[in-house]
Amino acid sequence: MFASTPWGAVGEFAASRHGVVSRKQAAGLGVSGKVVARMKASGYLSEPLSGVLVVVGSTPTWNQRLLVATLASSAVGVGGFRSAGALQRFDAYPAGPIELIVRNWRRGLVGVAEQHRSTLDACDVVEIDGIACTGIARTLADLGSVDPVDRVRVAFESVWRRGVSLLWLRATAERLHRPGQSGTRVLLQLLDEAERWKRPTESALEVRLARCLCGIPGLVRQHEVLDNSGNFVARVDFAVPRVRLAIEAHSRRFHFAPGAVSNDEIREHALAREGWEVLYFGERHTRSPNGVRGDVMAVIDQRTLTFGAK
Repeated sequence: MFASTPWGAVGEFAASRHGVVSRKQAAGLGVSGKVVARMKASGYLSEPLSGVLVVVGSTPTWNQRLLVATLASSAVGVGGFRSAGALQRFDAYPAGPIELIVRNWRRGLVGVAEQHRSTLDACDVVEIDGIACTGIARTLADLGSVDPVDRVRVAFESVWRRGVSLLWLRATAERLHRPGQSGTRVLLQLLDEAERWKRPTESALEVRLARCLCGIPGLVRQHEVLDNSGNFVARVDFAVPRVRLAIEAHSRRFHFAPGAVSNDEIREHALAREGWEVLYFGERHTRSPNGVRGDVMAVIDQRTLTFGAK
């Protein structure tokens, strides 16, 4: 629909950017202020914030709101913190309130976006879906200053799961760290945890279950179970190998899908043949960490008597 608007190339430009274009961008494409005024008067355009134009009839989305806010900050503001987490599709960070990192606070954005004043190195800024925002590493380094570590941990694990370099994340955290900065301190803490775990979780539910299991002696995660001949049997979310106990995060999404129940049964039977017991915990259980830990420790104690494990 945008290509048919009277302003041609600028309409197409806006169509690829959530129906949004700044006056400066329009001028760069040859559309004068007088033409913009006519387009507004004719009902083709609205100007929700000074200097930012929206094609009337374009779909109002969260991405559109974020782009309008970044352009209204004279293009020196970028999506940051939770907004950047949502753009980066971090687990635990859905689209929500608009947050920007700006060089200077701007009165026109009051009530539209939360503004965080900071400077950004060019290497810490990326563009996603046509919207400037902080990159993965910088976003993780910022989130720990506004959110609980458990929420940031879920986001961190989702990034690690994608194969993002932990060395790069650590280099960014160390470059940005200053005494008293909580965000970079949280990221460095999570990186230290990752070095101990060796492997990322496979879901956000596993991250929450890991917190419940924290401190259990001999616990490992993403453990490969082998038979006596060294052949692969199964990989389990968490394990206490000395007592052959497997602990699984049981998500309806993955374990109740067509065919998943049958696959789980086959897998559990294979583990049982090797002397392993499997405990399943779902979202509801993780709301009571002490209950999860108590259940697991009770089974460990029972199986320690059976195996004579220390």
